[in-house]
Amino acid sequence: MAAQEVSTLNDPGDIIVVGGGPVGACCALELARAGAAVTLLERELEICPPASGAYANCGLLVPSDATPLAAPGVLGQGLRWMLDASSPFYIAPRPSPALARWLLAFRAACSAERAAAAAPVLRGLHVLSARLHDEYADGRGDEWRFHHTGELQLYETPAGLAAAGEEVEQSRAMGVRVDDVTEAEARRLFPGLRCDVAGAYYFPEDGHLDPMLFTRAVARMAGEAGAAVVTGAEVLALEPAPDGVSAVTTRGSFAAGQVVLAAGAWSPFLARDLGLRLPIEPAKGYSVDVDRPPDFPELPLYLGDAHVVLTPLGDSLRLGSTMELSGWDMRVRPKRVAYLRAGGERAIGVPADGPVRQLWRGPRPVTPDGLPVIGRVPGRDRVILATGHCMLGLSLGPATGRLVAQVASGARPEIDLAPLAVQRFA
Repeated sequence: MAAQEVSTLNDPGDIIVVGGGPVGACCALELARAGAAVTLLERELEICPPASGAYANCGLLVPSDATPLAAPGVLGQGLRWMLDASSPFYIAPRPSPALARWLLAFRAACSAERAAAAAPVLRGLHVLSARLHDEYADGRGDEWRFHHTGELQLYETPAGLAAAGEEVEQSRAMGVRVDDVTEAEARRLFPGLRCDVAGAYYFPEDGHLDPMLFTRAVARMAGEAGAAVVTGAEVLALEPAPDGVSAVTTRGSFAAGQVVLAAGAWSPFLARDLGLRLPIEPAKGYSVDVDRPPDFPELPLYLGDAHVVLTPLGDSLRLGSTMELSGWDMRVRPKRVAYLRAGGERAIGVPADGPVRQLWRGPRPVTPDGLPVIGRVPGRDRVILATGHCMLGLSLGPATGRLVAQVASGARPEIDLAPLAVQRFA
């Protein structure tokens, strides 16, 4: 695809958005509201299907999370975990040059200097996205079980609490509000707590929602704003077209002036058409839905030592987390499911062998430095990337959509996109 000059100042024109996950749906909504003629293409027969990376994730909105995935100490901890199939971070042994390159880049990104530079970038994205999440939910939040009630992070051991305390102080220095919570206060908030409690932190900026309901609702909102939502249209290739780009799909070709690549963990396959090698690994996450105990409040609980999240969603309780780098092997590993269920039993007494409403796993698009890729492709100015959000696509979807709409229209993005440019991986 030859480089083309884009002259769409204040008029985003006609745009294809590839990918119907939370990021793609938010891009379609923001672009449609900005006046673009948008076509959203989703490969599956429905928006946010079970095979997606967001269908049943933990559902957290975490503007408090200003620590990138790659941070000092993460590498050492990950090395201790990576060959344990039941650990929070597991790497399945396999010959993979792409994974080897990714791990080398991850190691480089774990330096204190790079993590310190990435943290305010992540915080800025979160602040913008949190405001937009509240705007989206105004009058409609019940459709996706939106609750802006915060999150409690609980630590069972003094060592875990001390390590978290260092991160909390760094977050407070960036303006994140964090409240100290005593054991007595934690047990008052969660009457069913059974585990040890060394201490806890409350993050009032955070929230939670049902990711599947949210993504489908935002796609509907995009349709209400004028976007065309086409399902069952798997994009096979991106090709040059007169005055733009053509997306060749299983339902024919779609041409537009610009294209937004928001296909999550599948983005690297299409990026190859652009001569790009995106360093994105499909990190598999798990969740287990069980019956919600009657005394579990409308407040997510994060078990910091175990890295397990318990999210209330209506009459269900979702146990989730873990990161598994095993390529596109989407088999369910029983040890990882058992790890989540053991955390739920230890914390609040949910039987580890009790009935299950739903078991899910899905791929999340993880970059080596933990930051997403947002912006135009060098030499391919008709293509905008919106991918690589790691485990934060749900939380950062609205901000990404707003920034993509600004890029597409030629306006100056309200957040500097240089740290998120794909060139940083060159």
